[in-house]
Amino acid sequence: MKTIISGLFFALALCPALAHAGDKGATSAPRARGPAGTNDEKWTDARLITLLHHVNQEEIAAGKLAQEKGSSQEIKDYGRKLVTDHTRSDQDVLAAVTKVGIKPNDSELSANDKEMMRIDKKKLEQLRRLSGSEFGMAFAQEMSRDHDHMISMLRDAKKQVSAPMRELIDSTIPVLQEHKDLADKAARSDRNQARTPKPLKR
Repeated sequence: MKTIISGLFFALALCPALAHAGDKGATSAPRARGPAGTNDEKWTDARLITLLHHVNQEEIAAGKLAQEKGSSQEIKDYGRKLVTDHTRSDQDVLAAVTKVGIKPNDSELSANDKEMMRIDKKKLEQLRRLSGSEFGMAFAQEMSRDHDHMISMLRDAKKQVSAPMRELIDSTIPVLQEHKDLADKAARSDRNQARTPKPLKR
């Protein structure tokens, strides 16, 4: 990515997520991402670094979940790639920290950023209640939306941050685009096998 950034982890108002708990009675949750990239709050290096770090951690957790819950090899492989790529992306974030002399600090996050991360966590819990191809399709659709929004968020942030941060963004966007494309492909593969999930309420 929820993403690299809670997703990074996590992206960053979009269509409602297609995931539910079937007959297990899960409650609906709003979209995981949206506020961070759609408000008028100023982007700073510190805010971007902190948010990207959280998103990477969230996407690593999501990738591990896909390896655990995915019924198809495609979803499992996608989860493995999320873990690998977002681990590397987080290392890039920490390397950028050295260049700009700023460490991730939650105090730099906006109220919208923190709400986004809270919802991300809730969404991950909801996905845990799904299984089989239903999980695969819902997971892939969520990853597609999250990564698409993260790309949009980074393009907005690039207009306001320093040169080292712009370099980080330029190296991150292609990875996120690849993840979105793979998620779209996985969703198409599982669509004919899965029961269509009910849209979540915002």
